[in-house]
Amino acid sequence: MSQTQESQQNIPIQVTDALVFDNAFSAMKDRFAAHMKDIDEEMTKISKTLQGQLNRNSSGTTTTKEPVNLDFLSNSPLVEGEGENRTLRLQYDVSQFDASEITVTIQDNVLLVFATHEEATDNSTTVTEFRREFHFPQGVDPKTIVSQLSKDGVLVIEAPLPTTTAKQLLTK
Repeated sequence: MSQTQESQQNIPIQVTDALVFDNAFSAMKDRFAAHMKDIDEEMTKISKTLQGQLNRNSSGTTTTKEPVNLDFLSNSPLVEGEGENRTLRLQYDVSQFDASEITVTIQDNVLLVFATHEEATDNSTTVTEFRREFHFPQGVDPKTIVSQLSKDGVLVIEAPLPTTTAKQLLTK
């Protein structure tokens, strides 16, 4: 036992002004922001591709310019599952807003996420808004779209992708 006591060595503790948790959370926040930027860019790319496949005629009805081919979605990080269980998963950072300030709507296969927050002081009013549009592939049933808001302010919207063939997706 005397050998154990002799080999024991105290290590001095240096006290600093550095904040470990702030640095750790800052790094996590930076990684999260970069991840959300990548997701946002992918959502924009997919939405523009799908929008380019659509055309509105004079009566306002949406028709496709050519058969809709969803193969480009197969390698997208926004698509989860395989075969008939493929789901499109969209994520939006709306951490600046309360759940009551966020609305999610869909019309003619266009998803609209809108949030607004107003802060008033004696001298001024500040309004913060968030708006994103996403064009879903034709054949997505709006009744199957679900959205969830996490505690940390990430809005997740999921929609099962259609399993029909491209020819069946054509609008008459």
